Amino acid sequence: MSLRLRLLTALVIFFVSSASWAGEAPIKLRVAYPTLTAGYAVAWVTKEEQIFKKNGLDVELLFIQSSPILVSAMLAGDAHIGLTSGTPTVASNIRGSDLVLVASVSKTPPIAYVVTSPKITSPAQLKGKILGIDRLGGTGDFILRLTLRKFGIDPDKDVTIRQVGQSPIRLAALQAGAIDGTTITVEDRSTAERFGLNILVDIPKLGIEVLYFDVVTTKGFLKKEEEAVRRFIKAMVEGVHFYKTHKAKSMEIMARYMRVKDLKMVEAGYDFNARTYNQKPYPFIHGIQLALEQLAQSNPAAKEVGVERFFDAKLVKELDESGFIDGLYK
Repeated sequence: MSLRLRLLTALVIFFVSSASWAGEAPIKLRVAYPTLTAGYAVAWVTKEEQIFKKNGLDVELLFIQSSPILVSAMLAGDAHIGLTSGTPTVASNIRGSDLVLVASVSKTPPIAYVVTSPKITSPAQLKGKILGIDRLGGTGDFILRLTLRKFGIDPDKDVTIRQVGQSPIRLAALQAGAIDGTTITVEDRSTAERFGLNILVDIPKLGIEVLYFDVVTTKGFLKKEEEAVRRFIKAMVEGVHFYKTHKAKSMEIMARYMRVKDLKMVEAGYDFNARTYNQKPYPFIHGIQLALEQLAQSNPAAKEVGVERFFDAKLVKELDESGFIDGLYK
């Protein structure tokens, strides 16, 4: 079959499928996400703008704080799909689960800064200090460790990493001197500066790309309910396009879900996402390799596993080759 015919066939399948959804009862999906920060905003926008409904889905968004807990909830059957960092997913798969990445919405974490007390003015001064994170084993922990290694600091030997909680608690702990530094998202920068804290490291400038915002499910659910996952990925792709092209409406939804009134904070998060959300959310294979390298430091079994075990790009590829994604941006 020629390339042109394959593309035409795929496009016909998508349009025929879309037309048939109108007469069906929507497929119910429970979809979990781990934080109320701006990074996962496209899921809220896709929900509120009825894009899931348009694609024949009835999506219930579940806030389950922290990626490791979310992964456990998925394995217990409490959620069909997870929007979370793929790193805990890879770790769970190595331990024997059937979790798999089917898409990567963003590989640039909005955990964008290391902030410290004013007396710390260089990364070298972090040695011997106490650094706070949201949750051990979570995305923030992973990113902090990668950042420290960029400066030749061993996160297991040179610093103490302490589980503290969400960013307001960490910033308060830093102000009180209970910890010496922490990581924050782009939208928290103005708060940190208002508190007189030092923005020590701009993490994106280090070129760190990781598994951050991935679409995860189980291989069992993917096999049984492939059409539901297909529709979900298509809706998220449409949601990314809406987000990138409707700033005011997206910010309105973000402010409501984040429960904040500071529009400068919301805008900082919006602008970051608009730059970093992927139009074509293929699973981030290099991110999987990086996660395996990190996990191998405590679990040697990670060295022996091939990356293909952890992702399935079929549905994103199918959507891409149909011409649907390119058509959104014409």
